[in-house]
Amino acid sequence: MSTVQMKNLLHHYGLSDRYFKLSETGATVEEAAETIHVSPDAIAKSLVLTVNQQPIVVVLSGTARLGNHQFKEEFEVRPRLLAPDKVKEVTGFPVGGVNPIGLDNALPVYLDNSLRDIPWLYPAAGDPFHALKLSLDELIELSRPVRWVKVSRVV
Repeated sequence: MSTVQMKNLLHHYGLSDRYFKLSETGATVEEAAETIHVSPDAIAKSLVLTVNQQPIVVVLSGTARLGNHQFKEEFEVRPRLLAPDKVKEVTGFPVGGVNPIGLDNALPVYLDNSLRDIPWLYPAAGDPFHALKLSLDELIELSRPVRWVKVSRVV
């Protein structure tokens, strides 16, 4: 999804003002939190993994870590991150800019329980220099997740 398409989608939902450019890179959770001036747990990171050779997107809180055991309990396979060169191909976004909204392919999106108690979330918005500010309800409405999962371990 291009920047223009992302802006149009947000405009359609009355959320145009939630898209913003970062003054510095937000490619990592730490960089994004520092640049936006929020707690790292408010950064909504989107991981692209494969389940039975099919890509999926799992969104976790910035301070949560993907747990191998928890993931296997949810999906009955070990977690495997998609190779960085394939991420842009299947999502339309580069690593560091993956957003669970407006994916180029209709990939299944799963929201991790680590997001549940965070009032405002900040996912990347297409590249490491743009982000969104969304409430949890807005993230749910826009990303249309398959379901909630518990694949994280908080460190």
